[in-house]
Amino acid sequence: MALIEYDPPTEPCIEVVVEDEDILVVNKPSGLLSVPGRESQYYDSMWSRVIDKYPQAQAVHRLDMSTSGLMLFAKHKEAERHLKKQFQYRLTHKLYYARVWGQVDPAEGEVD
Repeated sequence: MALIEYDPPTEPCIEVVVEDEDILVVNKPSGLLSVPGRESQYYDSMWSRVIDKYPQAQAVHRLDMSTSGLMLFAKHKEAERHLKKQFQYRLTHKLYYARVWGQVDPAEGEVD
C-alpha cells in the first residue's frame, strides 16, 4: 500500500468552539486527520492534539481528512457512552455545507 503525503495544518493547533464539563467541540481544519492513522507519520490528528490538553477526551465521531468542520469529543467515559449511543441510533442531526465557486445552475438542488 502506498503511503499518502501527510502535511497537516499546524495553526490553529486547537480551536475550541464549545466546552463544558461533559463535552468539547472543536473546529477541525481540512487536511488534518480526525484520529491517528495506523502508521506513526499519521499520528498528528485532531484527537492527538486534544488529548494533550484533555487526556481523558474521546472522539465521538469522525470527519474525513479533507473535510473541515466541528468535531465533538466526550470529556469522560459516561459522556462518551451517551454521545456514541446518540450517533448509533441516529439521534444526532448532521448538516453539511459545500463551498462552490463559479456559476451554479440550478441555484438550488440536492446531492444524494
